[in-house]
Amino acid sequence: MAGLDKILEGIRSESAKAVDSVMNEAKAEYDAQMEDARKEAGSQAQKILARAKAQADDLIARADSAAALEERRMLLGAKQEIISDVISRAKEAFVSLPADKYFDLILKLVRRNALPREGEICFSRRDFERLPKDFAAKLVAALPKGASLNVSREDAKIEGGFILKYDGLEQNLSVGEIFEEMKDAMTDAAGKVLFS
Repeated sequence: MAGLDKILEGIRSESAKAVDSVMNEAKAEYDAQMEDARKEAGSQAQKILARAKAQADDLIARADSAAALEERRMLLGAKQEIISDVISRAKEAFVSLPADKYFDLILKLVRRNALPREGEICFSRRDFERLPKDFAAKLVAALPKGASLNVSREDAKIEGGFILKYDGLEQNLSVGEIFEEMKDAMTDAAGKVLFS
């Protein structure tokens, strides 16, 4: 039986070599596939990272742009608020002038705006009560040729300034109306002075 043992031993040896060879080939194939899979995974990961970075950069750029826009909007709002406050203070300063200076300015406005016909000038109750004693004489002297204005006792319900009335036609020269008409020019001027 020694021959049979030798044959079996040879078969076992050959089988073991064949199994080792198949196992080595399988391991080599497995290692090659794993290496390919690692390379592919690395490549996909790089692509995913690149896309994620591009998206993050885009989000950051949009957020920066939105933040800059919001900053400009808030700055503009603050500037407009400051300018409105300056204009409001100027209006208040105008109506709070001492009577002599205030009515000198009123007479200049009358001279520029009175029509060459008979009419009426109306003041607020506050202004009517502080009219200088010589206002009527100064008013006559300030009027252009052909113009005649009577001072009305009617309360014009305005903050300051006056209203001229001519046969149903009214010319509003109240402080509120004057400042409203000059708002754009005053806003530009105040903006240049405050923010240049």
